Amino acid sequence: MKHVALGNAVLAVVLVVVGIYVNSGTKPRMNTQSLYVLTDSESHETLRVALLSDLHVKNSPDAIAELTELWSGVIEQTLDIILLGGDYINDGASNQDIASIGPAIANIFRASGGIPVVAVLGNHDHWSGAESWTEYLSEAGVTVLENETVVLEAIGTCIRGFGDAFTGHFKYVDFSTSCADRLQITLTHDPAGAFNPKVEGLVLAGHTHCGQISIPLLGPLYVPTQAPREAHCGLYKDKQRQIFVSSGIGTSVIPLRFNAKASWDLITIHH
Repeated sequence: MKHVALGNAVLAVVLVVVGIYVNSGTKPRMNTQSLYVLTDSESHETLRVALLSDLHVKNSPDAIAELTELWSGVIEQTLDIILLGGDYINDGASNQDIASIGPAIANIFRASGGIPVVAVLGNHDHWSGAESWTEYLSEAGVTVLENETVVLEAIGTCIRGFGDAFTGHFKYVDFSTSCADRLQITLTHDPAGAFNPKVEGLVLAGHTHCGQISIPLLGPLYVPTQAPREAHCGLYKDKQRQIFVSSGIGTSVIPLRFNAKASWDLITIHH
């Protein structure tokens, strides 16, 4: 009986610890990251970027309030630009009526304090209605890119937004010639797009949730991308490209995280 009681006590402690860990992993934290990019410019400058990906906002007043609070914390930082990496809705595959929540989500991004906001769409946004998301975000002052580039003169930067590779919307496009002497950043949802043979330079992505549920020693249960395993989370480098993959803010399918903490990223780019 003593062994049974001891076993139950140990199990209870383990469950409590795991519960605390899982719950702490679902509250988004600010992750700081420094990246270094070579440019043709002789000056040495920095660009401060907020990367928010995979919000997966549920259709509820509480979820909108939580996003509003998070957004307020983001714009309080000293930023040059905010990048949105897609998947704004909780479950786009469920035929959820985005007209009831899409405008509310997009309207939060309107209050950026003059900071430019640039976005791409994710798989859940395509499943729930890409045209509608583009309309909602654009009306809120967000620049939405789908296999195209925008030149931001005020911060000397070009942002190239690739379509989501996971849903087959990726199409390679070059930076425009006017971007030759500017900092070049590529934004996409699924990091698999970054491994197109023509892609070079800095790429920011999301989609993977860093596995969302990652078992110690074994790793993630499932990661929905064709990107190499080394590029499923955090910083990846090879001779051609530098990719940073965000853990993301929300959850998908299963409403919990384990060993893959929710985060938005404050990235300082040195160039």
